[in-house]
Formats: sequence, C-alpha cells, structure tokens
Amino acid sequence: SAAHAAKDSGIALGLAANAGINAPLAQATFEQYTKLTEMGKGELDKSGIAELTFKGRI
Repeated sequence: SAAHAAKDSGIALGLAANAGINAPLAQATFEQYTKLTEMGKGELDKSGIAELTFKGRI
C-alpha cells in the first residue's frame, strides 16, 4: 500500500542520511507516497501514483 511504501521510504531515507548518502530517488518516492496517503488513498498500491499525474483517473 502507499501508506506502507511511505513508511518504508522514510526508513530508507533515515538510514541513508545516517550514512551520509544522498538518495534523491528515495526522497521522490517518499514524497509521492506521502502525498497519495494524505489524499486519502493510502490503501492503493504503486499504481495509485498515476492519480497524482492524471487526476480523477481512479
């Protein structure tokens, strides 16, 4: 689900930051899944990310 992906991406970002690693793709992933969750669509899987680009698709 998007909610779990946001949580997992946040963990990955924290680990990367602690190791001094820049992780722009993980940051973008975190932001997209967090936004999807905030839209009330946290139960959707990665296919729900299309909703951010194509509003009203789902």
